[in-house]
Amino acid sequence: MSQYLVELCTLLIDDLYGELSSQVFSTIARLGRQPLAGLVRHSNLSARHLKHGLVVLIQQHLALHYTSELDGVTYYEANWQHAYNLVRSGKIIKFVEDRFGEKAGGIISNLLLLGHTKVSDLSDAYGVANKKANSGAELKHVNGNGISNGNGLTNGNALTNGDGLANGVDEAHDASKTESHIDSRGQLHSLLYQLLHSGWIVPVREPHFWPQAEHNNEAEVFVISTHFEGKVPKGPKKVAEFARLVKERKRKTRDESLEIPQMNGITGSKRYGSSAVQPSKRIKINGTGFARTNGYSDADHLQDEIQLDLKQGDLVVRVNHEKCNVASRTEQLTRLAARYVGETTSKVYEALLRVLEEQTPRCYDEFADNDQEDPDIVDASPLVTAQAVAEAIDPNIDLTDGLQEDSNHVNRVNGNASAEIEENDQGLSGHSLEDVNKRRRLVDQHIRLLSEDPRHFTHWVSSRGMSQWKVDFPRLAQVLIQTEIEDTVTARHERMGTRLIRILHSKGKLDEKQVSNFSMTPPKTIRSTLTGMQEAGFVETQEVPKDTSRQPSRTMYLWFYDQQRCRQLLLTDTYKAMARILQRIKVERAKVQTVIDKAERTDVVGHEEQYLSKMERQALRDWSQTEEKLLIQLGRQDDLVATLRDFIGPLNS
Repeated sequence: MSQYLVELCTLLIDDLYGELSSQVFSTIARLGRQPLAGLVRHSNLSARHLKHGLVVLIQQHLALHYTSELDGVTYYEANWQHAYNLVRSGKIIKFVEDRFGEKAGGIISNLLLLGHTKVSDLSDAYGVANKKANSGAELKHVNGNGISNGNGLTNGNALTNGDGLANGVDEAHDASKTESHIDSRGQLHSLLYQLLHSGWIVPVREPHFWPQAEHNNEAEVFVISTHFEGKVPKGPKKVAEFARLVKERKRKTRDESLEIPQMNGITGSKRYGSSAVQPSKRIKINGTGFARTNGYSDADHLQDEIQLDLKQGDLVVRVNHEKCNVASRTEQLTRLAARYVGETTSKVYEALLRVLEEQTPRCYDEFADNDQEDPDIVDASPLVTAQAVAEAIDPNIDLTDGLQEDSNHVNRVNGNASAEIEENDQGLSGHSLEDVNKRRRLVDQHIRLLSEDPRHFTHWVSSRGMSQWKVDFPRLAQVLIQTEIEDTVTARHERMGTRLIRILHSKGKLDEKQVSNFSMTPPKTIRSTLTGMQEAGFVETQEVPKDTSRQPSRTMYLWFYDQQRCRQLLLTDTYKAMARILQRIKVERAKVQTVIDKAERTDVVGHEEQYLSKMERQALRDWSQTEEKLLIQLGRQDDLVATLRDFIGPLNS
């Protein structure tokens, strides 16, 4: 962990879980893998305080632990990925609410607060342990952890503003109302199953608390005992085979831990709420999940539909942060498409990406088999049809916007549309065949626009009765990274710097004269820009001597651009900026802490005009505006981290 990443994670934990937990995390992050005795020896905390801090960190998956079978000693290690993900808590809630409704967002909010919990404890906390409706239930406690108020929030910072970040108390009251709408255990289980099926929450297993080294050791021991007769492999071929089998073992162990529990089947009747938005197709339990209308699932309207099978022991669940990366990638690719292709086409692209989300558990698979013989293979992402996108997109969007009608193109795109509609019209019963045909054709035209763009947002695969498309996510992640780097260079070195970056990225290493020729700019003009970018770390030079004398006059100086280096540079700067933003929020809050404490008193809440002076109310308004601006900037910095780090894997990949 870098210095600024440790500082950022420590500040996040301090803000949410207190000074003790942040000190324990900082100690583990600084020392690395240590037993309890080592932590006591190298910190100023007693064993009792360390244990209290470790309990909180383990409950929140901020610390990993493993007990050795040889000596029985438990070793602890910092889980910096989950510590950083604390900054994304609000975004995760926002993503889930957009896709599955507010009730699902309330469940995610409580799971984020609690780290992990049993489904039975969650049912008890909602007051739906029995199937009788209890619309007035409030979340009081889950898994033995008390919650300070009925809305299940701590420090007033568990919910979000428009940018998916923690902000204020008003959203907390809204969350309390949302949570109270879960009326029965069947409805709660329906939402939980939907989140499990889509990958937003996952079952918790003991290996989830192990450090990465223990997973690797377990896989190596298993492979040696089962494939190599207990002997360590030797020789290039056996070593390569051993590495492949270890990777397969770790991938299998990971995937098995994410399996969805069995169902007890459908309980109760299908009945819908009074919402004006009715589902457009029937429920599919064993298919791709629940049908969605305008981004909301049928589970928003269903009650007493599903009951999770808990016969094999109570199910423990937690939030899957990898799915947040997938949703964030969808959001950023949609913005990129809107920037270059148009607003309506970008909405079609967003619907396409959301359909693919159901089949995409993570952005980057560290255990994937990358040994592909055919270099022209786009990637292993699933296929999506224009019909599926047409069913998923908001019907209120005018798909004719941005398109020019072409009868010949329409006939080519349509193909065997009539047969296709008759075969798949169960979800489109509310529309005529002509309307369905036209809508699917327009969607297909928008997707073709996306594929024809120089960035190739989509790739055509086949037209087996319907158009099939694929998205090259790894290459698009590289496009997003390059776009962020170019935007940063433009802000610091204007358009000339961006032009030079693009030339070096495209052509490789060039001397000054060649850079001048490709940019069609005099050498004197580009020299200062190149020097400034070199000092900032965006470009580098390589000395190539022409002879053994190595005299400067007999040396070529080649300019080059290293994307990986720039990626690491920006990532480090972003961690530092985020840490400074959190520190700034603390400082600004301290200035009005007295007024905030007074405003949060139970006798003052709701009677601010009576108990707070005009100056105090103005101070609170100023603080709220300042906090909102800082949190918005923090969210933008997090988007940059997701682009540079999470969409394509480690920097050395």
